[in-house]
Amino acid sequence: MILNKDINPEHSLYFIGSLILNELTKSKNEKFDFLELYSGIQNSQTVSMNIFTLSLDWLYLNGVVDIDKGKIKKCF
Repeated sequence: MILNKDINPEHSLYFIGSLILNELTKSKNEKFDFLELYSGIQNSQTVSMNIFTLSLDWLYLNGVVDIDKGKIKKCF
């Protein structure tokens, strides 16, 4: 699922993760609500909720994002 040669690269967790990081970096907000972040990603790329959630989980497991009182923030 992380890297799958049978699908388009824009549907991989790496690519969607980069969109999430881009949204977290370019915004003035330090913390995002889950749906607020999802709608921000939808402005640049159509992403299913499942792939978005898996990408966010992948970033969390790698210590790149954190959840603080229900808000998502980057760790760097």
